[in-house]
Amino acid sequence: MVARFFPLLVISLLLIGCEKSKRIATEPAERTAGPRVTKSDRPPPDEPPKSRDQLLRAFKKAEEIRSPEDKNRALAAAIWDALDLEPELARQGLQQLTAGSDEKNRLLQHVAMRLAEQNVDDAVKWATALETEDEKSQAFGKIALVLSADEPERAAHLLSDSGVAGREFDVAVVQVVQRWAAQSPSDAAAWVVLFDPGETRSAGLKETLSVWSRNDPQAAFAWIAAVEDEQIHREAVAGMAEIILEQPESAQEEQLKLATPEMRAAFEKLKADAGAQ
Repeated sequence: MVARFFPLLVISLLLIGCEKSKRIATEPAERTAGPRVTKSDRPPPDEPPKSRDQLLRAFKKAEEIRSPEDKNRALAAAIWDALDLEPELARQGLQQLTAGSDEKNRLLQHVAMRLAEQNVDDAVKWATALETEDEKSQAFGKIALVLSADEPERAAHLLSDSGVAGREFDVAVVQVVQRWAAQSPSDAAAWVVLFDPGETRSAGLKETLSVWSRNDPQAAFAWIAAVEDEQIHREAVAGMAEIILEQPESAQEEQLKLATPEMRAAFEKLKADAGAQ
Protein backbone atom coordinates (compact mmCIF):
# COMPACT_ATOMS: atom_id res chain seq x y z
CA MET A 1 0.00 0.00 0.00
CA VAL A 2 2.70 2.42 1.10
CA ALA A 3 4.88 1.54 -1.88
CA ARG A 4 2.04 2.25 -4.31
CA PHE A 5 1.01 5.49 -2.56
CA PHE A 6 4.50 7.02 -2.38
CA PRO A 7 4.94 7.60 -6.16
CA LEU A 8 1.51 9.20 -6.32
CA LEU A 9 2.43 11.51 -3.44
CA VAL A 10 5.69 12.52 -5.14
CA ILE A 11 3.93 13.28 -8.41
CA SER A 12 1.29 15.36 -6.62
CA LEU A 13 3.94 17.37 -4.75
CA LEU A 14 5.84 18.00 -7.99
CA LEU A 15 2.70 19.22 -9.72
CA ILE A 16 1.86 21.52 -6.83
CA GLY A 17 5.43 22.85 -6.80
CA CYS A 18 5.42 23.54 -10.53
CA GLU A 19 2.09 25.34 -10.32
CA LYS A 20 3.35 27.47 -7.41
CA SER A 21 6.55 28.34 -9.31
CA LYS A 22 4.51 29.32 -12.35
CA ARG A 23 2.38 31.68 -10.23
CA ILE A 24 5.45 33.24 -8.61
CA ALA A 25 7.11 33.73 -12.00
CA THR A 26 4.07 35.41 -13.53
CA GLU A 27 2.97 37.61 -10.63
CA PRO A 28 5.81 40.23 -10.88
CA ALA A 29 5.26 40.59 -14.62
CA GLU A 30 1.56 41.15 -14.08
CA ARG A 31 2.19 43.77 -11.43
CA THR A 32 4.79 45.69 -13.44
CA ALA A 33 3.22 45.42 -16.87
CA GLY A 34 2.33 48.80 -18.37
CA PRO A 35 -0.72 49.61 -20.45
CA ARG A 36 -1.23 47.49 -23.51
CA VAL A 37 0.17 49.05 -26.65
CA THR A 38 -1.74 48.30 -29.80
CA LYS A 39 -0.06 47.85 -33.13
CA SER A 40 -1.45 51.10 -34.45
CA ASP A 41 0.21 52.97 -31.57
CA ARG A 42 3.71 52.30 -32.82
CA PRO A 43 5.72 51.24 -35.85
CA PRO A 44 5.64 47.47 -36.42
CA PRO A 45 8.17 45.32 -34.52
CA ASP A 46 10.90 43.39 -36.25
CA GLU A 47 8.99 40.48 -37.74
CA PRO A 48 9.56 38.29 -40.78
CA PRO A 49 8.26 40.18 -43.83
CA LYS A 50 4.87 39.13 -45.10
CA SER A 51 4.16 38.32 -48.71
CA ARG A 52 1.97 40.54 -50.85
CA ASP A 53 -0.73 37.86 -50.85
CA GLN A 54 -0.73 37.77 -47.06
CA LEU A 55 -0.98 41.53 -46.91
CA LEU A 56 -3.84 41.60 -49.40
CA ARG A 57 -5.69 38.99 -47.34
CA ALA A 58 -5.17 41.11 -44.21
CA PHE A 59 -6.61 44.16 -45.97
CA LYS A 60 -9.57 42.18 -47.25
CA LYS A 61 -10.23 40.71 -43.83
CA ALA A 62 -10.14 44.17 -42.27
CA GLU A 63 -12.59 45.52 -44.86
CA GLU A 64 -15.09 42.80 -43.96
CA ILE A 65 -15.29 43.86 -40.31
CA ARG A 66 -18.59 45.56 -39.54
CA SER A 67 -17.63 47.59 -36.48
CA PRO A 68 -16.11 50.89 -37.71
CA GLU A 69 -13.72 51.06 -34.73
CA ASP A 70 -12.54 47.46 -35.07
CA LYS A 71 -12.28 47.83 -38.83
CA ASN A 72 -10.15 50.93 -38.45
CA ARG A 73 -7.78 49.21 -36.01
CA ALA A 74 -7.44 46.11 -38.17
CA LEU A 75 -6.84 48.19 -41.28
CA ALA A 76 -4.21 50.28 -39.48
CA ALA A 77 -2.42 47.10 -38.39
CA ALA A 78 -2.39 45.87 -42.00
CA ILE A 79 -0.99 49.22 -43.16
CA TRP A 80 1.84 49.09 -40.62
CA ASP A 81 2.73 45.62 -41.93
CA ALA A 82 2.72 46.86 -45.53
CA LEU A 83 4.85 49.98 -45.06
CA ASP A 84 8.19 48.34 -45.81
CA LEU A 85 7.21 45.59 -48.22
CA GLU A 86 4.43 47.32 -50.16
CA PRO A 87 4.56 51.09 -49.49
CA GLU A 88 2.14 51.93 -52.30
CA LEU A 89 -0.38 49.44 -50.93
CA ALA A 90 0.06 51.01 -47.51
CA ARG A 91 -0.63 54.50 -48.88
CA GLN A 92 -3.75 53.23 -50.62
CA GLY A 93 -4.93 51.66 -47.38
CA LEU A 94 -4.27 54.92 -45.56
CA GLN A 95 -6.99 56.59 -47.64
CA GLN A 96 -9.53 54.11 -46.29
CA LEU A 97 -8.94 54.92 -42.64
CA THR A 98 -11.44 57.11 -40.82
CA ALA A 99 -10.51 60.77 -41.24
CA GLY A 100 -9.31 62.35 -38.02
CA SER A 101 -8.87 59.04 -36.20
CA ASP A 102 -5.79 58.48 -34.06
CA GLU A 103 -4.82 55.52 -36.23
CA LYS A 104 -4.89 57.59 -39.41
CA ASN A 105 -3.12 60.60 -37.89
CA ARG A 106 -0.25 58.50 -36.55
CA LEU A 107 0.20 56.68 -39.84
CA LEU A 108 -0.15 59.82 -41.92
CA GLN A 109 2.59 61.61 -39.98
CA HIS A 110 4.82 58.54 -40.09
CA VAL A 111 4.41 58.16 -43.85
CA ALA A 112 5.08 61.89 -44.39
CA MET A 113 8.38 61.68 -42.51
CA ARG A 114 9.48 58.51 -44.31
CA LEU A 115 8.71 59.99 -47.71
CA ALA A 116 10.55 63.20 -46.82
CA GLU A 117 13.62 61.23 -45.77
CA GLN A 118 13.63 59.53 -49.17
CA ASN A 119 12.63 62.39 -51.48
CA VAL A 120 11.21 65.73 -50.36
CA ASP A 121 9.64 66.54 -53.73
CA ASP A 122 7.75 63.24 -53.78
CA ALA A 123 6.63 63.83 -50.20
CA VAL A 124 5.32 67.29 -51.09
CA LYS A 125 3.44 65.92 -54.10
CA TRP A 126 1.83 63.26 -51.92
CA ALA A 127 0.91 65.74 -49.17
CA THR A 128 -0.64 68.16 -51.66
CA ALA A 129 -3.03 65.44 -52.82
CA LEU A 130 -4.37 64.66 -49.34
CA GLU A 131 -8.08 65.19 -48.86
CA THR A 132 -8.46 67.56 -45.90
CA GLU A 133 -6.67 70.68 -44.72
CA ASP A 134 -5.97 69.03 -41.38
CA GLU A 135 -4.26 66.09 -43.08
CA LYS A 136 -2.21 68.44 -45.23
CA SER A 137 -1.23 70.43 -42.15
CA GLN A 138 0.01 67.30 -40.42
CA ALA A 139 1.89 66.06 -43.46
CA PHE A 140 3.56 69.35 -44.37
CA GLY A 141 4.49 69.89 -40.74
CA LYS A 142 6.35 66.58 -40.60
CA ILE A 143 7.97 67.07 -44.01
CA ALA A 144 9.22 70.50 -42.94
CA LEU A 145 10.54 69.06 -39.70
CA VAL A 146 12.61 66.46 -41.57
CA LEU A 147 13.85 69.05 -44.05
CA SER A 148 14.77 71.55 -41.32
CA ALA A 149 17.46 69.26 -39.94
CA ASP A 150 19.73 70.28 -42.84
CA GLU A 151 17.83 73.04 -44.65
CA PRO A 152 15.75 75.06 -42.18
CA GLU A 153 15.31 77.99 -44.57
CA ARG A 154 13.92 75.70 -47.27
CA ALA A 155 11.67 74.09 -44.67
CA ALA A 156 10.34 77.50 -43.68
CA HIS A 157 9.53 78.43 -47.26
CA LEU A 158 7.88 75.03 -47.74
CA LEU A 159 5.52 75.82 -44.87
CA SER A 160 4.77 79.27 -46.30
CA ASP A 161 4.15 77.93 -49.79
CA SER A 162 1.93 75.08 -48.61
CA GLY A 163 -0.92 77.48 -47.83
CA VAL A 164 -2.22 75.26 -45.04
CA ALA A 165 -2.87 76.00 -41.38
CA GLY A 166 -3.61 74.01 -38.24
CA ARG A 167 -2.16 72.89 -34.94
CA GLU A 168 0.50 70.67 -36.50
CA PHE A 169 1.46 73.51 -38.81
CA ASP A 170 1.90 75.85 -35.83
CA VAL A 171 4.05 73.30 -34.04
CA ALA A 172 6.19 72.85 -37.15
CA VAL A 173 6.72 76.61 -37.46
CA VAL A 174 8.19 76.78 -33.96
CA GLN A 175 10.40 73.74 -34.55
CA VAL A 176 11.67 75.01 -37.89
CA VAL A 177 12.31 78.48 -36.49
CA GLN A 178 14.27 76.98 -33.61
CA ARG A 179 16.65 75.28 -36.02
CA TRP A 180 16.86 78.22 -38.41
CA ALA A 181 17.57 80.67 -35.60
CA ALA A 182 20.57 78.60 -34.59
CA GLN A 183 22.04 79.24 -38.05
CA SER A 184 20.71 82.67 -38.99
CA PRO A 185 18.49 84.31 -36.35
CA SER A 186 17.99 87.54 -38.27
CA ASP A 187 16.67 85.64 -41.30
CA ALA A 188 14.44 83.49 -39.09
CA ALA A 189 13.04 86.60 -37.42
CA ALA A 190 12.45 88.28 -40.78
CA TRP A 191 10.39 85.25 -41.86
CA VAL A 192 8.35 85.07 -38.67
CA VAL A 193 7.27 88.72 -38.77
CA LEU A 194 5.64 88.09 -42.16
CA PHE A 195 2.99 85.96 -40.46
CA ASP A 196 -0.41 87.42 -39.67
CA PRO A 197 -0.90 88.51 -36.05
CA GLY A 198 -1.71 85.59 -33.81
CA GLU A 199 -0.35 82.81 -31.64
CA THR A 200 1.80 81.32 -34.40
CA ARG A 201 3.69 84.57 -34.98
CA SER A 202 4.07 85.26 -31.27
CA ALA A 203 5.32 81.74 -30.55
CA GLY A 204 7.69 81.78 -33.52
CA LEU A 205 9.03 85.18 -32.53
CA LYS A 206 9.61 84.11 -28.95
CA GLU A 207 11.42 80.95 -30.04
CA THR A 208 13.65 82.92 -32.40
CA LEU A 209 14.57 85.41 -29.69
CA SER A 210 15.13 82.63 -27.18
CA VAL A 211 17.76 80.97 -29.38
CA TRP A 212 19.21 84.31 -30.47
CA SER A 213 19.56 85.69 -26.93
CA ARG A 214 21.46 82.60 -25.83
CA ASN A 215 23.94 82.80 -28.70
CA ASP A 216 24.23 86.58 -29.19
CA PRO A 217 22.18 88.52 -26.62
CA GLN A 218 23.40 91.95 -27.70
CA ALA A 219 22.25 91.38 -31.29
CA ALA A 220 18.90 90.00 -30.12
CA PHE A 221 18.16 93.01 -27.91
CA ALA A 222 19.34 95.41 -30.63
CA TRP A 223 16.97 93.78 -33.12
CA ILE A 224 14.00 94.23 -30.78
CA ALA A 225 14.85 97.88 -30.23
CA ALA A 226 15.04 98.48 -33.98
CA VAL A 227 11.64 96.95 -34.87
CA GLU A 228 9.47 99.75 -36.22
CA ASP A 229 6.11 97.99 -36.45
CA GLU A 230 4.36 98.73 -33.14
CA GLN A 231 2.45 95.44 -32.94
CA ILE A 232 5.48 93.31 -33.69
CA HIS A 233 7.60 95.42 -31.33
CA ARG A 234 5.14 94.77 -28.48
CA GLU A 235 5.14 91.05 -29.24
CA ALA A 236 8.94 90.97 -29.27
CA VAL A 237 9.17 92.85 -25.97
CA ALA A 238 6.60 90.57 -24.36
CA GLY A 239 8.36 87.50 -25.72
CA MET A 240 11.73 88.62 -24.41
CA ALA A 241 10.24 89.40 -20.99
CA GLU A 242 8.91 85.84 -20.83
CA ILE A 243 12.29 84.46 -21.93
CA ILE A 244 14.13 86.37 -19.20
CA LEU A 245 11.61 85.29 -16.55
CA GLU A 246 12.18 81.65 -17.49
CA GLN A 247 15.93 81.96 -16.84
CA PRO A 248 17.75 81.46 -13.50
CA GLU A 249 18.16 84.65 -11.48
CA SER A 250 21.85 84.98 -12.32
CA ALA A 251 21.05 84.87 -16.05
CA GLN A 252 18.15 87.29 -15.57
CA GLU A 253 20.46 89.92 -14.15
CA GLU A 254 22.85 89.65 -17.09
CA GLN A 255 20.11 89.94 -19.69
CA LEU A 256 18.35 92.80 -17.92
CA LYS A 257 21.55 94.84 -18.24
CA LEU A 258 20.98 94.81 -22.01
CA ALA A 259 17.24 95.45 -21.81
CA THR A 260 15.59 98.79 -22.51
CA PRO A 261 13.41 100.39 -19.79
CA GLU A 262 10.37 99.12 -21.70
CA MET A 263 11.64 95.55 -21.58
CA ARG A 264 12.51 95.77 -17.90
CA ALA A 265 9.04 97.12 -17.13
CA ALA A 266 7.44 94.22 -19.02
CA PHE A 267 9.64 91.77 -17.14
CA GLU A 268 8.81 93.26 -13.73
CA LYS A 269 5.09 93.09 -14.50
CA LEU A 270 5.32 89.43 -15.51
CA LYS A 271 7.35 88.65 -12.41
CA ALA A 272 4.79 90.39 -10.17
CA ASP A 273 1.90 88.57 -11.87
CA ALA A 274 3.67 85.24 -11.43
CA GLY A 275 4.29 85.96 -7.75
CA ALA A 276 0.66 86.85 -7.18
CA GLN A 277 -0.61 83.54 -8.51
